[in-house]
Amino acid sequence: MNNKKVVKVPIARPFIGAEEERAVVEILRSGWVSQGPKCTEFEQEMAAMIGVKYGRAVNSGTNAIHLALLACSIQPGDEVIVPAFTCVAALYPLEYIGAKPVLVDIDLDTFGIDTSKVADAITPRTKTIMLTHLFGMAADIKGTLSVASWRGLKVIEDAALGLGASVGERQVGSFGDTACLSFHPRKMITTGEGGMVLTNSDEISARVAELRNYGASVAAWERHTGKLFDLPSYEHVGYNYKLTDIQASIGLEQLKKLSDILQRRRNIAKHYDDALSDLPWLQLPQTLPGHNHAYQSYVCLVRSDPPNLDMCQAIRNRLWEHLAEQGVASVQGAQAMATISFFHRKYGWEPSRYPEALRADRTSMALPIFPGMTEDEQNHVIQSVRSFQP
Repeated sequence: MNNKKVVKVPIARPFIGAEEERAVVEILRSGWVSQGPKCTEFEQEMAAMIGVKYGRAVNSGTNAIHLALLACSIQPGDEVIVPAFTCVAALYPLEYIGAKPVLVDIDLDTFGIDTSKVADAITPRTKTIMLTHLFGMAADIKGTLSVASWRGLKVIEDAALGLGASVGERQVGSFGDTACLSFHPRKMITTGEGGMVLTNSDEISARVAELRNYGASVAAWERHTGKLFDLPSYEHVGYNYKLTDIQASIGLEQLKKLSDILQRRRNIAKHYDDALSDLPWLQLPQTLPGHNHAYQSYVCLVRSDPPNLDMCQAIRNRLWEHLAEQGVASVQGAQAMATISFFHRKYGWEPSRYPEALRADRTSMALPIFPGMTEDEQNHVIQSVRSFQP
């Protein structure tokens, strides 16, 4: 009988300590737990770190995208260019509005949109390009901005997985007309659930602030510190997308740890790089010149020689099973949107039209990476991968 204990390594684990606990207790005792002064402080600290004028906290990354689209005046029937490989949460807000997503294939080096193919996707109905920074790696933002400027389009950065990544000295989230963050537990920092809209635009900032709060011209905290009897006006139908001060207090403590979180992730990624780079069947994450990878995920691609997509997918799937037997969690990085049944039915998208997105969908896999990961856990992941026979 084999009594050997199997090491369990999750795909991610939040990096939360006593500081967050104390911050939450302080807010609970303060008497103000909804959106209030801590949200404002969190917004200001995040905006300063990214290098933009405004941050507007909301209750999820998905709703951040929804409000960013509305603030950019996206209406029913408008077209928005999106990467063919991303998360469904990036596209669902377009469905809320009644706008149409238009897929463009990706560049496998960054998993971001292939800007050489964007111009061909633009029509008279195109209003915006949504750029997604996946797995902690910046997409081709400069190429996207060049096309957008030429055609008079706005750019929304989906930076849910990109916080901490940079191009040169400039942070992801500071390039577009607006950008969106997520604070889900698998993201770089967490508030449990939550998100934020970033922008340098006075107009976009004001519109998001109203829309997240039922469309009210003045937030409850602002009324509390002014004239309680002076009710707000409502110029637009809005939503209840507010972040609480409880969550914001966690976010502020997490933000203080971001530099340490990034360094820990990069150290783990280097450990993986050094230990797995000799495996000919595994393509490790790429880092482009001038880009700083944040390693929100450590996403690899299975490859074969000669290239064969079906063979690579079969190897990837067997590797998943092998890692699960070793107690190591592994997941697919994101999804090819043309393979999602809802979108396939509605728009008739064929996966074969987006070959790089399909390759990423069929051959990508993320290894565990999180800032509290122990050396023993890292070594167990490495040994488990190396023991696999493709």
